Amino acid sequence: MNKRRRNVLHLILDDLERLRDPVMDKDAALKIIQNAQIKVEQCMNEEEEALDNRPESFQWSAGNDALSENISDLSEANDELEIIIGQCQEMDSFNYELIRNDVIEIVNTIKRTIHR
Repeated sequence: MNKRRRNVLHLILDDLERLRDPVMDKDAALKIIQNAQIKVEQCMNEEEEALDNRPESFQWSAGNDALSENISDLSEANDELEIIIGQCQEMDSFNYELIRNDVIEIVNTIKRTIHR
């Protein structure tokens, strides 16, 4: 993963941290989560493109394995964010505690990707 994508993922983590704000309203929370999903999906697509554009001589390299694992992790985070978006849309008002464990799981997945 290149430095720019890592920086984007760090920004996503910062945004997800803002969800813990006790006065967060539903619309603001949805905007943060939807924006995070868009950015995660973009990073995932860029990782896929980077993997597809690698020379054949690198096909069985550790670098390819890392890219594949990054893509898998980002896909997982993207799917989880989509689920959280649905949960938030069904809430009358935003309650971080209802999605806390899912957000922590996403954060850990993104951190694992950043540090790979």
